[in-house]
Amino acid sequence: MNVRALTLFLACGFTAAQAPLPTNLPRGWERRGDALVGAPHAAPLDSGVTLANASGRIEVELQLADGRATAASLVIGGSHVGFCGRDGRPFVEGPLFGGKTRSLDLPAPAPGEAFKLVLTRRRGSLLLDWNGAIQPPMSAPDGDLGAVRLRPHRDTMTVRQFVVTGGAPAPQAIGASVTVWNNGEAGVDTYRIPALVVAGNGDLLAFAEARHGSRSDTGDIDIVMKRSRDGGRTWSAQQTVWDDGPNTCGNPCPVVVSETGAVVMLTTHNLGKDHESQIIAGTSTGTRTVWLLRSEDHGATWSAPREVTATTKLPSWTWYATGPGAGVELRAPEHRGRLVIPCDHIEAETKRYFSHVIYSDDRGATWRLGGTTPQDRVNECEVVELRDGRLLLNMRNYDRSKRTRQQAVSDDGGRTWRDQRHVPELTEPICQASIRRFSDEALMFSNPASRTGRERLVLRFSFDEGQTWPRAELLDPGPAAYSCLQRTPGGGVVCLYEAGGYREIRAHLLEPAELPR
Repeated sequence: MNVRALTLFLACGFTAAQAPLPTNLPRGWERRGDALVGAPHAAPLDSGVTLANASGRIEVELQLADGRATAASLVIGGSHVGFCGRDGRPFVEGPLFGGKTRSLDLPAPAPGEAFKLVLTRRRGSLLLDWNGAIQPPMSAPDGDLGAVRLRPHRDTMTVRQFVVTGGAPAPQAIGASVTVWNNGEAGVDTYRIPALVVAGNGDLLAFAEARHGSRSDTGDIDIVMKRSRDGGRTWSAQQTVWDDGPNTCGNPCPVVVSETGAVVMLTTHNLGKDHESQIIAGTSTGTRTVWLLRSEDHGATWSAPREVTATTKLPSWTWYATGPGAGVELRAPEHRGRLVIPCDHIEAETKRYFSHVIYSDDRGATWRLGGTTPQDRVNECEVVELRDGRLLLNMRNYDRSKRTRQQAVSDDGGRTWRDQRHVPELTEPICQASIRRFSDEALMFSNPASRTGRERLVLRFSFDEGQTWPRAELLDPGPAAYSCLQRTPGGGVVCLYEAGGYREIRAHLLEPAELPR
């Protein structure tokens, strides 16, 4: 049968040798006889295989308890072959299928009906066999299409066969992770946009947006915080940092002042009823504003929010975001002590979007607008100081012809930026990422390293100040999105990231022995 890599192969009358079932099933799955059963909203079931070769074959036999518009699907990278979409019919969606959702002219499986799906990749095309009904070939891009998984979503899924042939074994993740926030905790619908700093007393402070009512970027959103006193292994109860009723308080971007230990956090705010599209179009009631919060006791208490929009945002800008992630304090003599916060904005007239920074030379008391990138089509970003005192700005890229990060450099502490370029080694599916100094000799970088979707969280290291990234370590092979890195006082690394399809925020812990020396 030439099964190159296989995690699941459940007894269904096939004669090939059966691989052992995994003992650590993902959240929401259990073994029942010769089948695996995933509850609604269970974590995706990973095959342990990626479609990295020119040809391959996926065979799935399963049942759905509901069989209606539950969006249960076969997941390939960040794309889906759905069994029952919004209109009740099967569908395909995601980058692998042109970036749009398209219904298939096929009947959805009836509740409890066993059905089989076979997807074959051959010579640049995908051929779908749906219960014996072969569909017209669909084009498939070259290269690695991503990990193969099954997602119950809002249904109960009973899997009796899940075979991937011709693929490549998925790399094994290093380190271990713990949950910091779970959706539904404290009555919150969704936690998103993680940020992480090491306080002056050595505690880890994790920040996030608590999105009430829905996952939307708009509406009642608060900034919340948790604390770890043991390097990220356990976390405190949730603390609210800023709650402005029904309005949106978001994009936490903290930085620690080394001289005093103060935690300074820049954030953005808008009316909860104003949507991003309205703010960009200039039709909203209000606009995005920039705010400052401060803690003098390692995050135990926080000052009242103070608006700093007048010195950090031009009148011709509409949308604006701080971070997401963390800021940096400069160490080089010329700008020693300067605090730099990465940001992005959209111009009112042109609708073009850029990355920029803001900075403070008085320990965060006042803030000024720094430089904007010379080219557009970039936004969410993070900044790191290089050994020679230059700054490196690493940016989310919107040039869809090049699924890689962009970067630029500054020779003057962030007042101007030059040499903006793509970084071929830093693959991205259009997402936020994190960059931080790991040591005097190395930088570290984390993002979902996939061209097709927000999955496969990878930690990379550069030993030549961001010119190349030769070492890569897998942290999470499954769905993953925004992240924030920090080096711990004990010499380890913590990556705070969105996991499980935005179902939780996790802290991934790496011990010193797992890291470059």
